[in-house]
Amino acid sequence: MLKPSRGHLPAMLCCLCVLVLFSSVVVWAQLGFNSIKTVHIEVKYQRDVSEEDARTTADNLQNDYSYLSDKLGLDFKKRLEVRIYDTVGKYLRETKQNRPWRGAIYRRGVIHMQPVQALVTRKIFEQTLSYELASALLDLTARKGCPRWLRESFAVYHSGEMAKLSVPIGATLGYFSDLDQDIQQYPHPPQRDDVHYVLGLSMKYFIEQYGEDKTFSVYKAFNGITPIQVIFKKVFKKDFETIERTWANYIAAETERFKER
Repeated sequence: MLKPSRGHLPAMLCCLCVLVLFSSVVVWAQLGFNSIKTVHIEVKYQRDVSEEDARTTADNLQNDYSYLSDKLGLDFKKRLEVRIYDTVGKYLRETKQNRPWRGAIYRRGVIHMQPVQALVTRKIFEQTLSYELASALLDLTARKGCPRWLRESFAVYHSGEMAKLSVPIGATLGYFSDLDQDIQQYPHPPQRDDVHYVLGLSMKYFIEQYGEDKTFSVYKAFNGITPIQVIFKKVFKKDFETIERTWANYIAAETERFKER
């Protein structure tokens, strides 16, 4: 096999980079996205999505972001990208999902959305945006040690999803880490609905026990160094084990006894 000379190698690498860049541009052009920007949000929407739907999405997210940023003390360093697909099928292909139950999903810095009208028809438009935006903003704390159960508890509570869910038939939990296990084990409804209910109930517990301001301040306390046990002690003025035990008792009291389905 012939080997390229050293003089030809940089030129070949340059051509390869240009080819990769061109391919990316072509793929993006084929998807056919337009764009609307607010101060903190950029909505990219496919050509068959109406500008009105895109603007409604952008305004909704911007308003919710202003609220969340103020409450949590967190800020995006750049605009959050949101992509609205013009069919559910395209959304599923791009996000590599098999089921359309989740109206949008936050992944790697981008919120991917089903068509707005699909979410409106299912009456989950605002709920979906609230959940995914909260997930995106709290992703900033994930890199600093905030556990997934604590982030998703807020996202579920903030979205208002609990109002549409039924009380689980029995929820036996002893440790906060049990929530992380349930999140991983049950990715789809109907079990996922039960997990979300308990997550939302967990945030309700913290707010009832310690107040909204103190509860929401816990997210900004994560710094990538201090363990959660120390953070909880500092914010809530109680030992982690005590908080965990009273939380477990609260969940048990608020849910029904387990019965075989």
